[in-house]
Amino acid sequence: MGSSLSVLASIAILRSSFNEFVPQELRSYLLEFSRRFSSEHTVVVKESHEGSTNHLFNALVTYLGSNASCTSSASGPRRLTVGKNESMKVLTYGLDRNSEIVDDFHGVPMKWAYYTDFNSALHYELRWYELRFHKRYIDMVKNKYLPYILEMAKKIKDQNRVVKFFTTRGGRDGWSSKGINLDHPMTFKTLAMDGDLKQKVVEDLNSFIRGKEYYKKIGKVWKRGYLLYGPPGTGKSSLIAAMANFLNFDIYNLNLSAVNSDSSLEYLLLHMSNRSILVLEDIDCSIMLQNRQAGDHQPDNNNQISRPQVTLSGLLNAIDGLLSCCGDERIIIFTTNYKDRIDPALLRAGRMDMHIYLSYCTFSTFKQLAANYLDLWEHDLFSCVEELIKEVEVSPADVAGELMKNTDPMTSLEGLIKFLEIKKSEAKSLESPPLGLQGHEIKSELDSNSLNEKDKHQLRKSCKNPDSGDSTFQNQKEVKSPAAYSTSLKEKEYTIKAEFQPILEAILSKHGDIAANCSLHSLQCRSSFLEIVCGIVHTLQATEIKNLQLLELKSMLSSIRDLESVELEVGWLRQKLNKIIQAMLPVEQCDTLQEFKSENIQDIKEMGRKAEACNADTLTLPKDTETIPSTDAKLRCFSHKSLVDGLL
Repeated sequence: MGSSLSVLASIAILRSSFNEFVPQELRSYLLEFSRRFSSEHTVVVKESHEGSTNHLFNALVTYLGSNASCTSSASGPRRLTVGKNESMKVLTYGLDRNSEIVDDFHGVPMKWAYYTDFNSALHYELRWYELRFHKRYIDMVKNKYLPYILEMAKKIKDQNRVVKFFTTRGGRDGWSSKGINLDHPMTFKTLAMDGDLKQKVVEDLNSFIRGKEYYKKIGKVWKRGYLLYGPPGTGKSSLIAAMANFLNFDIYNLNLSAVNSDSSLEYLLLHMSNRSILVLEDIDCSIMLQNRQAGDHQPDNNNQISRPQVTLSGLLNAIDGLLSCCGDERIIIFTTNYKDRIDPALLRAGRMDMHIYLSYCTFSTFKQLAANYLDLWEHDLFSCVEELIKEVEVSPADVAGELMKNTDPMTSLEGLIKFLEIKKSEAKSLESPPLGLQGHEIKSELDSNSLNEKDKHQLRKSCKNPDSGDSTFQNQKEVKSPAAYSTSLKEKEYTIKAEFQPILEAILSKHGDIAANCSLHSLQCRSSFLEIVCGIVHTLQATEIKNLQLLELKSMLSSIRDLESVELEVGWLRQKLNKIIQAMLPVEQCDTLQEFKSENIQDIKEMGRKAEACNADTLTLPKDTETIPSTDAKLRCFSHKSLVDGLL
């Protein structure tokens, strides 16, 4: 032991004496001379290169630090530096000075060493890395290993950096200076979204971030556009947060109403970083980028003060013109509650490549919410929730709000079921007619519980002569040709389903523009109202009278009243429905006045056939003295032909 210590002491004394008495120039020459007979080649990577920052040096700090933090072998460094800054999510490691580490690349050992020296004259610390490897691998190091280090260092930084959120301060002031950390916890794992749609979005994002060479090959800018649309509360903002956390992209939230001109918009987009998401929320509401095809959303010059703002042309050029080439790996997201209000030029492929509809809560979405909030994947009450969700339009945000009210699974699910049942009853009350149309109270609405003599005579007449109808209506044989439909509707600018276009043309031809005085001036709203009217007429035309239910007719009448409340001229249809309901009431009452005895069923059917054969309006039940109107005979009077003839 003592002899070993004396040998080490002698070596240390000789080394210090050599460094003291042998000049630096001579030592360098001797070292270089010895390397000529060595099989190793050395590469030096200094902190600066040609007067500027050496990006390879910075990449080595990240790459070797990452390898050093997870190295447990004997080749790992014995001394590490460790720290964390605000731009990184995790601790970062690095080599301490005069430390070494061996990196294995394709089975070849790459020996790295980190050195520092202080220049007393310049009061500056010099730092550099040295790489030693067998000289036969020099081409592999230049062409593969060093580019690999640059690529891997970029990926490590992108994975570990904190996502930032930037907002506009208006005009040329640009984005908020530093941005704030986006600590939104939403991920695709916790996002309540239809499973198949979620998978499609994740696959599309993965394809995008791996597609640099593909985009370069086809000559397109490396960017991707998404349109998120659907009712409020369906998860549009949550999806954006999940996308940002998945990709580790910064978010730039652009408020177009705060931008004064197209040039200001260009300035903002030029100062976005790569690997970022540009978000334009509620694109249909922020400024008047109206749908040029629909023709609505025209500004009211009397109520608004004109000021410079972004134009549709300026926005198109900013997101898809030459300006879009000034940046890589960017995503653009538009959100809206009403997709049809956005100009089609903004929605075409290349601008908005993927349209994502976020619907009301489905059972699949509910199960994800239950797993997130209650740690439940199955429960006996799930079947009840599934049935209610199919019948009720409720947003995922509403369901989540109910699940958060109680941490006990049973209590929480019971509360949700009660909430959904209330929503269901509210929806039914909106569809059902008011109390004045229910039961005996319909009498006051229709002024009578039965037809007057004149109406009865007209109904009997229509039974005997199916081709004759109410003198106030015309036969539908007068409907114009399909060519006339498109021309007339184009002049009116109403857009409805193709199947309803002939019906609307017939209504406009007979009754004029019934939506001309509508209190809602939006062309889209008026078109929707006219589509409701056409739907009612279509149902009456396509359904046999014997298959119509009184409740269904009452619902139609309620819808007509709602349309009249916004000054749609549909009184003619309301009057017709009133007459039909009046005629249907006695028929409905016949079916509920008496429970027929089972032993008389065959006799009753036989008497019904005889009543039809002799055009009788009544039949006499055997073993009973009551005379009851024949339902079949009554319904025969309301023939499908006589009903349709009076509509258009």
